[in-house]
Amino acid sequence: MQSTDKRDALADTLEERLAEGELRKEIRIHILSGQVDEAIALLNRHFPRVLSEPEEVPTGRPVDRQGYIPATSIDPTHLALNLRILAFIEAARTIPLPYYPPGTKVPPSPVVPSASKDIDMLRHESSSDDANDQLLHRAQNLYSDANRLPDPNDRAKYLHELAQVGGLLAYTVPERGPMAVYMTQERREAVADMVESAILYRTGRRTLSAIEHQTRYTSVVWSILHDLNEKPPPRSAWPAGASLPPSGKTKARSGASGETVPHVTAKKSSRDKDAAEPVPRSNCRPSWTRLHRLRPV
Repeated sequence: MQSTDKRDALADTLEERLAEGELRKEIRIHILSGQVDEAIALLNRHFPRVLSEPEEVPTGRPVDRQGYIPATSIDPTHLALNLRILAFIEAARTIPLPYYPPGTKVPPSPVVPSASKDIDMLRHESSSDDANDQLLHRAQNLYSDANRLPDPNDRAKYLHELAQVGGLLAYTVPERGPMAVYMTQERREAVADMVESAILYRTGRRTLSAIEHQTRYTSVVWSILHDLNEKPPPRSAWPAGASLPPSGKTKARSGASGETVPHVTAKKSSRDKDAAEPVPRSNCRPSWTRLHRLRPV
């Protein structure tokens, strides 16, 4: 009986995690598609702690149950502002930027009119008084919220960010102006990563996958051994399947058909190599090397 109860509890936990994962996926797809208001609604419904002010502000940098410090801010105020800034950008967009989730068939590009006619049409649509009024209202609310930030450093960063993003209002077709850098898919991805990390942290989940955690650990260990000039043991003592990390010491040469193929320099014997060369530095570069700013995206 006890074994049956345990299996039922595990099944319930698995179902909860799968359902939670589907919600995170849905929120992420909304953000990557530019549907920020829909993502905010899902966050408020299913993960309210992500965007609500905590009762007690923790001191120092937050860590998850592994002791890992999230790469981006999990402060609800920062997350809410980043989402609303992205919503402002999406509202100012005049040229659609579609997103197709992995595995989705990308439809063929529709036939569009000539460039001049297309621009005239976009100008007509973007000149709507109602649309401009809504954008101005969004911008005013963002400035008001940024000015209320208690930390002067945060306040200065967000006001600077808003001054840059607010420049989108000056262009009829902002995607073809100097402010287009704020309207890329990469910005959506940065916000989506920040939100997903905060969801995992607030729900007590790992903010870092087990495989990425082990990759980081292994990379650091190999690098320290290299810096200490440690020599590896003889190959005869290695466990089956063990190998050194890639050292990157390869040269390129031209193949018979003209293509470039890697060429590894001549190796010494195993005994000479073990005695002469220290452990190579790990060249692993997992996804965590992509840095995100802690507050404004």
